[in-house]
Amino acid sequence: MRFCVKRMNCLQFNIGLCFALSILLTACASSNHDPSSSGAVSGNWQISLQPSNPTWRQTTQSGFLLEANGILTGSMMFTDISCSGVGSVSGTVSGSNVTFTVTPTGLNMEFTGSMSQPNTMTGSYTILSTGCGGVYSAPQTGTWTANLVTPLNGNLQGTFTSHEGVTYTITGQVSQGPNTGVSTANLNGTLSTTGYCFFTTTNVTGAISGTSVVLNLVGSNGAQIGQVIGTASVDGTSLTGTYRLIGLGPGVGAVPPCVNGDSGTVTFTL
Repeated sequence: MRFCVKRMNCLQFNIGLCFALSILLTACASSNHDPSSSGAVSGNWQISLQPSNPTWRQTTQSGFLLEANGILTGSMMFTDISCSGVGSVSGTVSGSNVTFTVTPTGLNMEFTGSMSQPNTMTGSYTILSTGCGGVYSAPQTGTWTANLVTPLNGNLQGTFTSHEGVTYTITGQVSQGPNTGVSTANLNGTLSTTGYCFFTTTNVTGAISGTSVVLNLVGSNGAQIGQVIGTASVDGTSLTGTYRLIGLGPGVGAVPPCVNGDSGTVTFTL
């Protein structure tokens, strides 16, 4: 998968950006099949976990579920200070009732709940430790809410706003790959602009898990020239976040502000 290959290029970014990219790429090689995803619970979910202990902070979980004949499978990415990781999903669906287990490294997470309205699930959860010793991870009980995230597909337009305060218009298109039951789905497309840095049109490869998005900007020679890290809206109509472009250095066609790279905020609508 092409997006996985680009992972090594994150050495050109700071540690925070690399960490976000690495998490989203955890499940890149987990599956190459394209199973049916016709069940009502099938899709990309963003889950919020609210611990019963009021002094503990809310955590999140995201990934893709597949429902077939009442059997629930998939993979979820759990984000926590002590025990973050990706785990497989196994469970059942009966009418509007949903029960499933997620097993990231060192944890056993039990969820029970129901489809309270279209594209929304709610319920209660229990987390027990099987090796992870994070005090804020397990043991833990609480409630959870999940929102089905609409795929990112279609034409987009928006802006890059440089840290120097200049705004540039961006257009393009993006398409989301199929739900294969792993914690991420591939994103592909193009972005175009004029009068900014060193690209007019660049290819885009990336991944989405829940509402978290990573987009690599890839030049015509196949080299990574930048990266966008953002958050998509649940309805799939917008994306906001930050971007960073790699500096080319003097004497290779780059113009300010891109001799030494550039960064800023990004806003897209679809």
